[in-house]
Order: sequence, then structure tokens, then C-alpha cells
Amino acid sequence: MTSKIIKILSLTVFFVILSEKISLLNIISAVTIAYIVFKINTTNTNIKKYFSFHLILKWIFFTGVLFKEVVVANFQVAKIALSPSMDIKPIILDYHSKIKDEFLLTILSNAITLTPGTMTVDIHDNLLKIHCLNETYANSLKDIYMEKILFDIEGELNV
Repeated sequence: MTSKIIKILSLTVFFVILSEKISLLNIISAVTIAYIVFKINTTNTNIKKYFSFHLILKWIFFTGVLFKEVVVANFQVAKIALSPSMDIKPIILDYHSKIKDEFLLTILSNAITLTPGTMTVDIHDNLLKIHCLNETYANSLKDIYMEKILFDIEGELNV
């Protein structure tokens, strides 16, 4: 019990330090956020299986690919935004992912959303509805390399 209170107080102090000023509202908010973070971290979730030692290299590789995709897409969107014609024809497409695992599907949809020019707007089973700035982005989503990495991770989980 004492260690729980110490952890929550530590988080509370951390959040108060991050706030711009110390006020009663900030302290109440910090305590609430600290409690929620503490509960999330102590709830028995099965998330550890995704980050086991033998998958670390795949996650590092996935992060590298995601970073590259974000940088490349940033330049592509900047080019579109700065061009006088603004070649934007928004499309929402349905993408059937091979991934069945909910957590990995969420990672994929968030990775797509992090990439400028595309945004996952809905997930139902393994069907993603993705908003794209134009048809070029929609065509590039036909073969998502990040999905292949996550599918490979899913395969390793089921071994």
C-alpha cells in the first residue's frame, strides 16, 4: 500500500513540475492523471508478449521504417502544400489487412495516421478505412511494408 502511494505521489509531483503553474486545479488534475497512469501500468495486461526479447530487433526495424515513411511523406505533403496547383483529391479507401491481432492492427492504423497524407478513420475487424490526400497516396497503400513487419511479428507470436 505504501509503495502504491509513493508511486502515485511521485507521478503527481512529476505532472505538477510539468505544469506551467501550481494551482489547486493543476494539483487535482495531476493526482487524477497520476492515478490513471498508475492503474494502467499495474493492470494485468498481456502486452508483454509483444515486446519479448526475440522481437526487439523487429520492433527496432519497424520503428526505423516508420520514421523513414514519416520523413518521406512530410516532404511529399510539403511539396503538395507549396505547389500552386495543390493536387488534392481526398479519397477514403477500404484496406483489408492480413493482420488479425487487435493490438498490432492498432499499431498499424496509428502508423498510417502518423504518416502525413494518410489517416485511418475507422477500423472494423481487419478492415481499415483510410483517408488519403490524393490517389497517389491511395496507390502507395496497396503494399504497406510496415504491415509486412507487423504480420511477421504476429506470426512469431503464434509460434
